Amino acid sequence: MGYPGKAKKLYNTPHHPWQKTRIDEETALVKKYGLRNKKNVWKFASMLRKIRRQARTLLGVLGTGLASEDSHYAREAIQIQAKLQRLGVLKEDSKLEDILALKVEDLLERQLQTIVYRKGFANSMKQARQFIVHGHISVNGRKVTVPSYMVLKAEEDTIGYYIGSPITKEALTAKPAAKAPKAAPAAADAAAAPKAPKEG
Repeated sequence: MGYPGKAKKLYNTPHHPWQKTRIDEETALVKKYGLRNKKNVWKFASMLRKIRRQARTLLGVLGTGLASEDSHYAREAIQIQAKLQRLGVLKEDSKLEDILALKVEDLLERQLQTIVYRKGFANSMKQARQFIVHGHISVNGRKVTVPSYMVLKAEEDTIGYYIGSPITKEALTAKPAAKAPKAAPAAADAAAAPKAPKEG
């Protein structure tokens, strides 16, 4: 038995360390989603394996027809579907079989870092991660400093800058800048025309 106060590792690392195809796929995900390292990819991959394993077991039991509609297998299937629908990973009209088609990208799209960038609160994925870690982002009025926080579908509209954060100031250069309006053609031509020399 390990030390009770020590955190337990909740993800599995790859069995074979040197597989070029897997390494390239993981590196592409790290770059695309602005992750710190591959640890985040492994965590979401382990989470997905656990969900898919549970779905396969339920499909095998329910497919035999021996489990009744009010059995704990049927209730568990409804619960796992409802959970993924609340996370926005599955659609409302999805079935248990659709869980087997999920990918790691589907879970990465639901993390706070990705949604902060998608909503325009940051100029890049890495900047979104920085804003979250530094305490500039809130969810439902509560400061969240974990970039991999899984955002519920009902929480998407509550994401914003944390009240009192210096990022809310207009003069902050790191804040996503609004595009400047284009100058009118007449005004631009007048500004570009050379000035006439003064007389006398």
